[in-house]
Amino acid sequence: MHHFRFSQRTLALVLGAFAVAYTVLAYRIPDFTAVEVPVQPGTLPRGLGVVLIVLSVALFFQKPKEEQNAKDAQDAPAAAPRSASGRFRDARTDPAVLLLAICGYVALFVPLGFVISTTLFVVGTAWYLGFAKHWVSTLVGLGVSLSLYLAMSEGLDVALPTGPLPF
Repeated sequence: MHHFRFSQRTLALVLGAFAVAYTVLAYRIPDFTAVEVPVQPGTLPRGLGVVLIVLSVALFFQKPKEEQNAKDAQDAPAAAPRSASGRFRDARTDPAVLLLAICGYVALFVPLGFVISTTLFVVGTAWYLGFAKHWVSTLVGLGVSLSLYLAMSEGLDVALPTGPLPF
């Protein structure tokens, strides 16, 4: 069976065209004029559109995987082959496992609170995807979840579940 594949640059051009169209539409979202608010309705879509354009350009200019693998093989011919991203041999199970992790995150969101459930999600997915330095993923997960919690609760006045934590 022959698998149809896009080249990396074709995919980057398609994503870039989508990103430009999305960003143009995002800039057409009207802002609130009657009330002054720090975050307008179009702020997030505009930012996402710009980020997607930048990532499309980066993908377009990134070396194709085949070229990079050939260069790596020339630089280090005795290097061990890289393993699959997840813990299972079949990479097709990765999306299902990550979807189950997201469902677990949603289920634990209220009982454990935002900070604990987000930290567990980040650490668990980092472990599943093969990141070996567990203390780093724990610090990153805790730092990201605390930063997001403070930004959302203090900066934007969004009420997030606290779970067993006192704040």
